[in-house]
Amino acid sequence: MIDDNLLIIFPVLVLSAELISRGAEKIEKVMGQGMTGGIIMGLLTALPETVFVITASLRNEPYIALGSAIGGNVLLFTFGIGLLGVYNFIRWRKSLTIAEDYTVEHKFLIASTVALLFVLMYGSLNIYTSIPLIALYAYYAYYRVRKFVTEDKEEIEGKDIVKASLYLVVGAFLLILFSEPFVNDVARLSAYLHIPSIWLALVLTPLAGELEETITAIRLTYTSEKGGSLAIFDFVGSKIENATVLLAIVGIFNDVNLQLGMNEVVATLIANTFAIFILMDKNLGLKESIMLMIVYFLVAYLTLVF
Repeated sequence: MIDDNLLIIFPVLVLSAELISRGAEKIEKVMGQGMTGGIIMGLLTALPETVFVITASLRNEPYIALGSAIGGNVLLFTFGIGLLGVYNFIRWRKSLTIAEDYTVEHKFLIASTVALLFVLMYGSLNIYTSIPLIALYAYYAYYRVRKFVTEDKEEIEGKDIVKASLYLVVGAFLLILFSEPFVNDVARLSAYLHIPSIWLALVLTPLAGELEETITAIRLTYTSEKGGSLAIFDFVGSKIENATVLLAIVGIFNDVNLQLGMNEVVATLIANTFAIFILMDKNLGLKESIMLMIVYFLVAYLTLVF
């Protein structure tokens, strides 16, 4: 029964990815990659994790909420970016280059990583740590929107705006509706196969939760030489949100001792650091991409061992 559900839901998530990528391609022309990928796509593709975090927090399951909030960072900042770089090289026979100004996302990725380090040193997630985390993301959104307002923009026809909005809304609706059942089925299948809980938190649940975002990134890379760049903005924007807003939600509903969630937090810090340095020069080569994919499995293995 679980396998049947997975086979039914997977094509729906593929459709969701197709709709979101089509909508993003249209609005990118007028909004640019930073605003489109970092803010709009970032918010949309982070919806599944947001739902998981709120649901787990309300059920008084703070460590499940914690894994849902930051587990995706480990996956996308290592294996996800690496896969994207490899696919871009195969598709276009060259390294993936970030096409537009990446300084905003780079600065706030560093800021969110430093904030996470301070929260870990503090030792717990609570209302006192949640407020500055939310403030950090709010400032990122404000800074990115302000930058967008001052930039020159292309004209776009009204019907294209309506079409793009429709694609994004329907894609997001399907994503919200089917992501949680998909992740739950993966979790039940993992329990049936006796897969360790730490691998469930850092590997399988994020893999299921980030599936649509990864498919969207591959779709964007396939259709345009600059598509991989837009996907990078999406990855970074959504994971800045995860490491700030979603962690803040966990802290608002629960007082969480981070010593018990040390593996997930440390793995996230490692993944974020790799993303900061790898993407700093706005260029992602084949060797770097393969290295990131290896790093993902190494981090997952080390968290299991230790």
